[in-house]
Amino acid sequence: MYTEQKTAQGIDIMRDLDSLTREEAVRYLKFLSGLAIAVDGLWFMAVEKSAGYDKALELDVDVWAGYARVVVKRIRREFGISGTGLAALKEIIRHDPLWWSMGEVKIVEDSASRLAIEVFDCPALIAMEKMGREKLTCEPVEGAYLGALAAAVDPGIRVEALKLPPRKSPDEVCCRWAFQAGG
Repeated sequence: MYTEQKTAQGIDIMRDLDSLTREEAVRYLKFLSGLAIAVDGLWFMAVEKSAGYDKALELDVDVWAGYARVVVKRIRREFGISGTGLAALKEIIRHDPLWWSMGEVKIVEDSASRLAIEVFDCPALIAMEKMGREKLTCEPVEGAYLGALAAAVDPGIRVEALKLPPRKSPDEVCCRWAFQAGG
């Protein structure tokens, strides 16, 4: 996966992305996405320890809402995705690396004016469940993220939580969110 090149100062390790197989590239993208989720969790717990749960949650919501705006801007620029509405939002979500570390995520088109996203394997939720955390951050943080993501694509899209944790069983869907156009 890596190539070494000797230089006068030592060995320069470069990622030779062009030589990765599709399987290696997918595995690497999921790995990088998972690291971002881990950093978020570690950051949240550090702020929580220092300033309390409410302050950590307030800051996390602000960070994820800001991140959503950055993601939309960069995905549009990098992949040439333009336009508004649910079709543009669907393409942005498909390119958003946040979802790559999750095992199974489905985008369901309920109708011409409604799109839903279903998460079946969420590393953040699984970690919170393993820790026995009673206060879950899912609704406020994901709500802020998805709301800001939708608004950055099209201010007319509204977001609604359809199913949220806690779950009765690990076999249940982690969460389900709806995006309504023109609402």
